[in-house]
Amino acid sequence: MIEITVKHYMQRQPNYPKVAPTDQFYLWIALRLAKLWDESPWLHQFTDEVQRDTVLSVIGYYQDIVADAGLWRTFSDLHNQHYGTPLPHYGRSDDYIDYELNRNDVRFVMWWTLTSGDEQVLDPYDKELEALAEAFYQLLDEEYEAAPAAQQLLEMMDVDLNNQADAQRVYDLAYWLFWRSFLLKPSAQVAMNDVMPEAHAIIKDAGDEDATPQLQELNDRLMASTLAGPLPMKIGDWLRMLIAD
Repeated sequence: MIEITVKHYMQRQPNYPKVAPTDQFYLWIALRLAKLWDESPWLHQFTDEVQRDTVLSVIGYYQDIVADAGLWRTFSDLHNQHYGTPLPHYGRSDDYIDYELNRNDVRFVMWWTLTSGDEQVLDPYDKELEALAEAFYQLLDEEYEAAPAAQQLLEMMDVDLNNQADAQRVYDLAYWLFWRSFLLKPSAQVAMNDVMPEAHAIIKDAGDEDATPQLQELNDRLMASTLAGPLPMKIGDWLRMLIAD
């Protein structure tokens, strides 16, 4: 059974640990998606943790689309420039509308999270994935007109990369994009898994000392060096593209 607590949901939000007026609505949608998946016959070979991450990634995409916060728009525009389609695998269907809620976007976000968060291989054209994505899309579409814009997303991205006074806000945005956003978190998690032995060694060597500074240094090194996202770029490039968009 997929368990999504308030903390699970809030940790993926850019305003964490602060609560925004829209959080109750999107948590409610997340719980409905989780219940739908639990009661469906599809894709139960994945762990509960991976299923939870997938639901929360879909919520992240949904929030971004409703608010037109820019992350999906940036990715879609870049993919279209490079490959002539707004997203991998599924291309542009007859009913596809740029920067709006689309069933193929939902399916891609689910596939991207599932394949990055588990050792299992999943065909992007898997019939169970298609069926579950369609069920998710129908639920999201039903609530689309009533869905409130998550203003915290827009506020977080309103930064000036060249203004020293915005340095902390730029770092906070980079951290959220890399570790928490629906688009970059899956690949960031893979990078973190690769350095877990180093993190454990840092904690062991620290003994009674506080290992936090060294772990933070490891975290920042990963953020600076890792190519993240379904269009693999460094976090600085994602930031520049996102803010320019």
